[in-house]
Amino acid sequence: MRVVQHEVLGATRAWECRCVRQLYPVWYATFTILCCWGRRALGWLLAFRQDNTRPIFYTNRYHTLWYNGVVTGNNPYHFGTPVEGEFFVGRESEVNTVVDRVSNGINVVLLSPRRYGKTSVLLRAETQLATQKAAMVHINVLRHPSYAAFASALATNAFNIRGGAWHRARQATFEFVKRLRVRPVITMEDDGKLKLSFDPGLAGHDASQVLSDILGLLAAERPHRPAALILDEFQAIIDLDAHLPAILKGLVDEHPNVSLVTAGSKRHLMERLYLSRNAPLFNTAEKIALGPIPDRLMATWLVRRAAHAGKRMTMETAKLIIDVAGPVPDDIQHLAHTVFLSSLTDQISAQDVTAGLGAIAGQLEHVYSEQFSVMSIGQRRVLRLLAITPVSAPGAASFVRRAGLANPSSVKKALDVLEEAELVVHRDGIWQVADPFIATWLRRDGTKDI
Repeated sequence: MRVVQHEVLGATRAWECRCVRQLYPVWYATFTILCCWGRRALGWLLAFRQDNTRPIFYTNRYHTLWYNGVVTGNNPYHFGTPVEGEFFVGRESEVNTVVDRVSNGINVVLLSPRRYGKTSVLLRAETQLATQKAAMVHINVLRHPSYAAFASALATNAFNIRGGAWHRARQATFEFVKRLRVRPVITMEDDGKLKLSFDPGLAGHDASQVLSDILGLLAAERPHRPAALILDEFQAIIDLDAHLPAILKGLVDEHPNVSLVTAGSKRHLMERLYLSRNAPLFNTAEKIALGPIPDRLMATWLVRRAAHAGKRMTMETAKLIIDVAGPVPDDIQHLAHTVFLSSLTDQISAQDVTAGLGAIAGQLEHVYSEQFSVMSIGQRRVLRLLAITPVSAPGAASFVRRAGLANPSSVKKALDVLEEAELVVHRDGIWQVADPFIATWLRRDGTKDI
């Protein structure tokens, strides 16, 4: 009964609409236009600000919208994780070098401080190498702190290599597993992909065998296409097993056509692995050092990205962002991201840069406070003084006196700890706070408890 009632009601309403359309055609047409175009017309009206600035209308590329006359939408800058695609800037020479060396079976090591873009360069190079159908196994060593986790990542990534010989077999999984001397446990992940894992008590010898077998698989692919084992955050391999670098050296010599690509940021650890005379991997790879991105290139990119997202930025403002946050590319994009968000007009100004810098320091205050609270008194004093005034000679009597420490050796001891924690850096002959946002936070209150 209720269904019939709804059907009768719907038919009645349809008949009423036809009557209205026939009896009042002009009114009906006007009402229809208002319904169809009202929302768009309202958006246009909101686009005109009180100061009559020319509005920027909707663009599909960045989903730009207007709210009370202010552009909002996807931020054109990215930070915190490796950048790819349109967020990648510069580094074309380094990327081309990696691609060329892998294509020719040459080992490469990328060296730089943290957040300079090593992983981004590797990912960019992998994208280009994919066009050559390269066989690549990419592992972040830092994320796999045990033998079992490391071996599992190696085996799983190797199995997923596109075009591997084992994929041509009727039973690809069986064909792959029989190539490994240490048998893994096979499970199905939620995304439908296979995962190969090993017993949590896997011994170091067995992990070395897995590493050897994976390099053997890559070597078997090399006659047909480039092949590479890519180990990011490579300095962490020392924590995994101090003997693994020497074992890896022997395996690399055994498979000279497979390119070993490593990247690391801990300078003293990478020196122990590659640079010192008695290093296990000394003279085994071409060294590529990532420095700052040239200011003009970075500034031009910042301006262009802002324009694509609907805001204007002058070269002077872009250079100010670089001067304040540089030279670390991730810090520059972090500040640019916040400045873009802080700007209340379509013109990004120097005042927005100041506001953005303060906003970041405020957002991360609890993190910085926690770091600051666990430091010794001497470390706090040295860090705060370097935030206020970077110096070239922290051992000078004037700096020791201002820090309230007993002697230069006390300053050096504090500096060593702070440098190990990557809180300070010796850059261009000057000791300074590594993170510009921590430095801003420390400068906010010169009487901060130390």
